[in-house]
Amino acid sequence: MANLKGGTFEKQLKDAFHRLEAFGNSRHGSSDHLTHSDGLASKREMYLNDYKHFLEQNGIREKMNQSMTNENISTFLNQRLEGLKHSTQENYVRGFSSLVQGLQEVNISVSVERSVFDEKVEHIKTLAEPDTRTGLAISNLSQKVEQLYEKRFETGVLSEVMKDLGIRISESYELVRNIDNYYNPSTGTIENLVGKGNHIYNEKSISSELVEKIRACDVLPSQNTLRNDLKEVGINNPHMIKYTFAKSEFEKKINEEGVEYNQALREVSEELNHSRESMSLFYLGRVWLTLDMCNNSNFSK
Repeated sequence: MANLKGGTFEKQLKDAFHRLEAFGNSRHGSSDHLTHSDGLASKREMYLNDYKHFLEQNGIREKMNQSMTNENISTFLNQRLEGLKHSTQENYVRGFSSLVQGLQEVNISVSVERSVFDEKVEHIKTLAEPDTRTGLAISNLSQKVEQLYEKRFETGVLSEVMKDLGIRISESYELVRNIDNYYNPSTGTIENLVGKGNHIYNEKSISSELVEKIRACDVLPSQNTLRNDLKEVGINNPHMIKYTFAKSEFEKKINEEGVEYNQALREVSEELNHSRESMSLFYLGRVWLTLDMCNNSNFSK
């Protein structure tokens, strides 16, 4: 089995792409996993670029194919799928699995086991869309964060950061690891934190107590360990914390601050690091707004 050619990820990506090319070759009677169409080529280019960015962000210097271990692929998928619809998650995992199979068929050495993808698909299926009356928001999130502190201090800190700031799991790791790069002590805010799509979050207030907890962190758990800790207290998907943040912020703006409905949607979208107010509707559509809230006169558009 061979390695991808090239001394940079860009060159290795191109080598992988070209090795998989089979345009014009009939698939009749064949079950190969090569690239036979422009549509599939476009998707695989996306997969390879996504994985390249993951390696760069995590300081992994091995050849792209050598880095495709069970642990790395599992962590990559967890990060990349965060926030996507379940159907999109499943399609992405199956597509990436097919890419890996194709590389193996053209004699590229890849050690990740098929079971990593199969188990991920099964996990996604267990997270079927909830009843909207139950939703994805967590009613007792503060209590669960306290339970996480009792289990593992660093897990408690990471979960509290996600709860208070409404940021993703990968962004929480970045903030906790490099708090001095983002914390402005004169204003008590987090600044210039980069989110999904390289969009920079608006300034976010953070308590001095939480900053001290962040500074007290020692060795952070792996993301897989963190996810397992969350599951043990009933948080099956870390993105449930962000849904809870969106619901809480929206309720506060409507019920406490008297913000007009559409303006509240815009402001919550900005806090979630999205440019469109429709993203607030996406998040809020996955939590249950009680009858009392819906009857509130402030909810009229």
